[in-house]
Amino acid sequence: MAGRTSASTGTVVTIAILIFFALGAFVAFAVFFGKFNDAKAELARVQQENNEIIGAERNRDDIRTLIATAGKSQEKSLVGFLVAERQRLTQRISGDGRDDLATIDSKLQGVQDADQPLLAMISSRDTRVAGLASEVQQLTAARDQALADLKNETARIVSLTNQHKQTIDQINVDVSAARNMDDELRTRFENLQKELAGQVERARTEKEEVEARFSEQVRDLTERNLILEANIANLRGQRSKDLFKGADEASLVDGNIVSVNEVDNTVVISLGRRDRVPLGMSFSVYAGASAIRADENGEYPAGKATLEIINVAENTATARVTSQLRGNPVIRGDVIANSIYDPNKTYKFVVFGNFDADRDGVGTPAERAGVESMIKAWGGTLSDDLSGDVDFLVMGSKPILPPRPDGSAPLEVALEFQRRFREVERYDALARQAVATGVPVLNENRLYTLIGKTPAAITRR
Repeated sequence: MAGRTSASTGTVVTIAILIFFALGAFVAFAVFFGKFNDAKAELARVQQENNEIIGAERNRDDIRTLIATAGKSQEKSLVGFLVAERQRLTQRISGDGRDDLATIDSKLQGVQDADQPLLAMISSRDTRVAGLASEVQQLTAARDQALADLKNETARIVSLTNQHKQTIDQINVDVSAARNMDDELRTRFENLQKELAGQVERARTEKEEVEARFSEQVRDLTERNLILEANIANLRGQRSKDLFKGADEASLVDGNIVSVNEVDNTVVISLGRRDRVPLGMSFSVYAGASAIRADENGEYPAGKATLEIINVAENTATARVTSQLRGNPVIRGDVIANSIYDPNKTYKFVVFGNFDADRDGVGTPAERAGVESMIKAWGGTLSDDLSGDVDFLVMGSKPILPPRPDGSAPLEVALEFQRRFREVERYDALARQAVATGVPVLNENRLYTLIGKTPAAITRR
């Protein structure tokens, strides 16, 4: 009985212990299961965060290389390694390790080539800097050369200034001497002016006396002239027919027709350059010398044709038939006459102006000598003044008057201006005098037409 009780108690105790252990195991399982779930949730969270940091890319070779590199670095983790690398990179780029890419982009706003890679931008910048350095070197060399040129030019200007000062000093000496001479000439001029004033006064008194005597003589001569004119008019009225005596017809013949060209209506006459026949002169044609006979009024009959000289040779001349009586043609042997033509007359010329005797297209005063030589060779004579026996005034182009020099011009320039000014004044005075006296005025081309000769143009190489 007691044994069963002890065995039952032991069983109960054993069961109780088993129950306690089972309960403890259950509690421990419950605790461990809860921690397992927490660990599983923590693992899922860590995996989620890990996936956010690096996901499927972890299998890429470059990522594995980065992970291996990070393991060897002080940061150990890939994220720490990348953060440290970013800080070092931004420190190298912008100088601030806290900058990010957006901040760096904002700092690069307005920088040339900012859209290129940084190394390319640095290379481009280095290239430009090298180019600018080369330009600076060239500019420095140019500046050095300019400074050297400036130094040389300064030395030259100093030399010219010294020469100019010497010239000015010499001019001052010359001006002082000229001023002294001017004072002496002014004194002599004033004395001469006083003397001339006295002579003019005496000449005026003598002139008035002479004019008075001549006025009396003119009145006497005028009365006598009126009486003589009345007597002459009376005599002309009584003997008008006896006063005219026709000249010998043969003496009126100047030449004859050598040949006739009916095709171009021209003739050749027996007068040429030796007879001083000018181009353009007209002749009347007669059948013979007997046809040139004046009527009772002293008038000569018209010829059967008129000629105009168009070409002059040495012994003959070619003439164009300008008019002709119908039915009375010009034939060989006909005579020609011109009432004003005189091969023996010596013409006198006054030549002035600029001429183009060498035919180079430029007229100069020096070429007047060539024109005068041609006139002398033709048989004419020359005169310096437009006197009463001058037949022609030959005028070249008007002399050119340079600008009037100022007071600082050299003496030679002032004297040359005065000389040319006097030439222009003489040119105008000769033109006015020729018009007033009725002397014919010829230009250079008309002179060549008159003498029948034109100078040849010079040959330029």
